[in-house]
Amino acid sequence: MRSRLAWLIALVPVFPPLYLAAFAALRSWRSLGPLARGVALFYLGTQLAAALLTPDPLASVPLALVRGLFVLALVLAGVRLADPRWLHYLLAGLAVVYLLAFWTSYDAFGAQFLARRLVHPYYTTVSIGLAGALGVLLALDWRGPAVWRLGVGLLALLALAFSGSRGAMAVLVVGVLAAAAVRDRRYLWGLGAAGGLAGLGYFLLASGERVTALTRLFSLNPNGRDVIWERAFAAFAQHPWGGVGPYQLGPWLVDLYRQGCNLWVGARYLGLGCPDWLEPFYGAWLIAHNLLLHALGETGVVGTLGFLALLALVGYAAVRAREPLLAAIFFGYLVMSLVDNPMAVPSLHLAEVFWVAGGMALARSGLAVALEQGGAVDVDQRRPDPL
Repeated sequence: MRSRLAWLIALVPVFPPLYLAAFAALRSWRSLGPLARGVALFYLGTQLAAALLTPDPLASVPLALVRGLFVLALVLAGVRLADPRWLHYLLAGLAVVYLLAFWTSYDAFGAQFLARRLVHPYYTTVSIGLAGALGVLLALDWRGPAVWRLGVGLLALLALAFSGSRGAMAVLVVGVLAAAAVRDRRYLWGLGAAGGLAGLGYFLLASGERVTALTRLFSLNPNGRDVIWERAFAAFAQHPWGGVGPYQLGPWLVDLYRQGCNLWVGARYLGLGCPDWLEPFYGAWLIAHNLLLHALGETGVVGTLGFLALLALVGYAAVRAREPLLAAIFFGYLVMSLVDNPMAVPSLHLAEVFWVAGGMALARSGLAVALEQGGAVDVDQRRPDPL
């Protein structure tokens, strides 16, 4: 059983739909303590109440229910796993993702591929960056052989650098600071790596090298996010209590929506277009590039209160657990949420990792109890084999 679970976790980055297995954890509902259970019920209730207040409740209620249950399922899966070292198995799949991104970029751009932002067959450029930041954090936490830890950590750092994602770089910097503040100063090696990368990037740009990803990393240009934020706020202003509904904010983000159905950059370079059957739904994955504004636009004041309550519970648990990896993930993602939506599900497993880590924090902090075969277990005795 443990071996199958390790393989499942390792394969998730390569085949993200495997995270749907988390729905099986809903039967572990009683593992939540009174506080966590109350907040979870409040979260789910506010999502459904907000959906009833949207312009199209018939569409919004089932979408809100499925999304709410999925988030809780991921949290419960984290509670059941309990030990954050289970997340180390993600490194195997993430290494495949990084290598595939470099190969796809070389295939698309030829010898100039390092002068462009990385592309991937099914990851977006920002997703590659977030995957890189997560990989560095996992490599810093992993106690495995130094040569493998260093190798995958450097590969993750390169993927982060050539993605050009400033939000993902913030995940790394804030994450290592949070981990060091909680308990483990080993994470400061990550801060040194980020500083070295910044210094090298500045040197290359100062010498006249044209590297798009590095130029973007040093840019303060919001890249149109300010306009998107205004559109999301306008949706909230018109529907303040329940918002416009889950996955229905896209048409309000007109500057993105009017571009038509476009797939991610890597798919376009591979010659993959938007299929006809997908065009009516393409607005569902358009985001406000700010977690709070996106929540307000989709679920209004009612739903956002429930979401913030759940987020506060996870944050409290992450601090109380004093687990460096869990603190790094929570605070890193929280900072990135100022310019992106890294906690929005479904995603390419990256948002799912956040909620699973949140469940682990609940278990490690005593706000939930890991269950196995219907009974409580000692989380300190339930540890995976090393990679």
